[in-house]
Amino acid sequence: MTDTKTYYALAVDPLHIGTGGYRLGRVDNTIVREPGTGIPKVPGSSISGVCRNYTIYRLEETDKLIAVKCAKNDTKKQNNCGHCVICKTFGFSSAEEKTNQMGLIKFFDAMIVAFPVATMFGPVWVTTAEILREHGVSIAASPGTDVLYTSFANPVGKLNLGWLYLESQKIDNVKLPSATALTPPSPQINTINDRLVIAPNWLFSEIVNANLEVRTSVAIDFKTGAAKSGALFTYEAIPRTTLLAFDIVVDAYRCNGLPDKEKVWKILKNGLQLFEVLGLGGMNTRGFGRMKVINL
Repeated sequence: MTDTKTYYALAVDPLHIGTGGYRLGRVDNTIVREPGTGIPKVPGSSISGVCRNYTIYRLEETDKLIAVKCAKNDTKKQNNCGHCVICKTFGFSSAEEKTNQMGLIKFFDAMIVAFPVATMFGPVWVTTAEILREHGVSIAASPGTDVLYTSFANPVGKLNLGWLYLESQKIDNVKLPSATALTPPSPQINTINDRLVIAPNWLFSEIVNANLEVRTSVAIDFKTGAAKSGALFTYEAIPRTTLLAFDIVVDAYRCNGLPDKEKVWKILKNGLQLFEVLGLGGMNTRGFGRMKVINL
């Protein structure tokens, strides 16, 4: 028996899920992207690993003590106990006992649903007709190759998205699915719906990558307290207020002796709640990483 839920998350801070090391290009530290489209994403492995860790914080005291003891054994040999609620839910591997087991939960990548861009009419959130249809939104037609659909009236008839300047047309009754799925409705989602822009599919990747947040930092010399010579670096991030969506599947057939599904969803929810407080990804000490799951 399986259960699938789609979660919508709003970036409270910029999100930097790095690819590791430095790259030749406009920034030194790049973020993870979907290979086929080049659109940034948050990998399911990042969500899973962080959620596993945060879930321990919210367990009942008895389960927490057992899970913490198990986590301390999680060395390079991956000697998990295989018996605590965390091992059974998220999976485990034990080199000494030569056993491993997949967990009950499957995490999928978090993909961008609506991306914030500054315009001459203020901030808007850009999406595509294809993305909306994937999330159950009925839209009659896709915009032309060089036309934007907007959820708000534009007296000028044109709209700039970064370096682009395209014709725009108002379209009615297009709302993101989470606006009706949430009880009560999220005020942030209502704001996005009032400022929604539907761009052509082929242009979406260019819009997103041209409007990512890019910052410059420098290491500090411990002795002098000033900038360290030769330690300047740049890094990019998914900007705050970006709306993402990801699926989680709970599969009771994947592991024997697992907790009941209701308990699994409960501890999973407790872990996801801490994303808004403790964050995920890199550059946490520089104000990055917090992400609010808005339809728990």
